Amino acid sequence: MKSTGLRSDGRIDERSIWINYVSALSTPLAIPLVYPRMVAIHNLGSKDEDESLVPPVIPLSSEHVSDEGIYLLENGEDCLIYIGNLVDSNILQQLFNISPSDEIPTQFVLQQYDNPLSKKLNDLVNEIRRQRCSYLSMKLCKKGDPSGALFFSYLVEDKSPSGPSYVEFLVHVHREIQVKMSS
Repeated sequence: MKSTGLRSDGRIDERSIWINYVSALSTPLAIPLVYPRMVAIHNLGSKDEDESLVPPVIPLSSEHVSDEGIYLLENGEDCLIYIGNLVDSNILQQLFNISPSDEIPTQFVLQQYDNPLSKKLNDLVNEIRRQRCSYLSMKLCKKGDPSGALFFSYLVEDKSPSGPSYVEFLVHVHREIQVKMSS
């Protein structure tokens, strides 16, 4: 219910455009627009070489986002990379060639630097682009910034002002089923 076209509090023009766009997509390409994919990229360097290019998916909840981490969230159109406030400066340098004191740009072009972590991030992004048949526009997001709020708006398992969290919704559905089964 947090997707642009499904929210009741969204602007009607945005909802209409979204519904028109999604209705023409195949199911595998439409699903990420409703339920994006999030992975941790701060620990790509600790992966074994024989693992998949795409690390394990993380639930779309803010309780799984750490200030020490860097996370990639993609919905088939956009790729948001969230940088926590306490990220290791060495990781920032390896991935984006920036230091913690530098201003983090929101729009950027992902470059590959001469280190294994940067290569793995580029391989991951290229694999996602191959899977989605889309280039994906990229944006860096930071906590306390409007871009950070954009990132957190995609965490569909969190409670929203207009409705319950995903877990609360599942509990409600479970109770409704129990009531129907007992009557």
